[in-house]
Amino acid sequence: MTYKPQHYAVVLRAGLACALLSLGLVATGVVAWPWLFGIVAAYVFMAVTNSAGFHRLFAHRSYETSKFWETFLLITGTLSCYGSSLQWCVMHSDHHRYSDTEKDPHQFHSFWDVFKSNYSTDEVPLSSKRVIARLLQRPFHGFVHRFYWAFPAAWSLIMLAISWKALLFCYWAPVGVVILSAALFNYIAHDADGPNNSAYSVLFASGEWRHRLHHEKPGRWDLREKWWHIDCGAYLIMLIKR
Repeated sequence: MTYKPQHYAVVLRAGLACALLSLGLVATGVVAWPWLFGIVAAYVFMAVTNSAGFHRLFAHRSYETSKFWETFLLITGTLSCYGSSLQWCVMHSDHHRYSDTEKDPHQFHSFWDVFKSNYSTDEVPLSSKRVIARLLQRPFHGFVHRFYWAFPAAWSLIMLAISWKALLFCYWAPVGVVILSAALFNYIAHDADGPNNSAYSVLFASGEWRHRLHHEKPGRWDLREKWWHIDCGAYLIMLIKR
């Protein structure tokens, strides 16, 4: 029941198919247009919590928070169907260590690669991975890794119990959009000169469009430098950090 890299393309394409279906149902009048706000709200929620959780808390330890918020961010990140916290941290650590080389897990040779694979890390063993040693001290991370798909399945059943519209518009479709936006971000945020700050063109980068700064100072939890910079991940962290 673990998440495997080959699941990525299946989940992405299925999620995007659900997003297109949602638009079609609204366009034909089968479903009222306010349901589209469910896609937007769920997408923003997952983008921001993933930024604050999997990225800045688990991968970089850029701040500390309570066990409640750590568990909350672990579960919300898992529901995005992008891999477990252990897999994500190993992948992201390798991305920083081998950025823009053949060992970089984000390998995009063309735009269409974003629909195929966004990272190449194999299934992560629960030992001999220094970058996740601290996470393994918290048993719930290992439990979620081993039984990964039980969490999206359970949440899908909860949404379906509310209504099929809630499942489609508030979970399955947003998952496709958030995974695609993450792939587009990784594709745009690196060019021939390395990391750049151009990924603001992605629908919603939760403040991480300042990617060059992040590579230069990966331990920063706040990527704002000017008063007009937007960093929604940092806004959430301000509320929950110790």
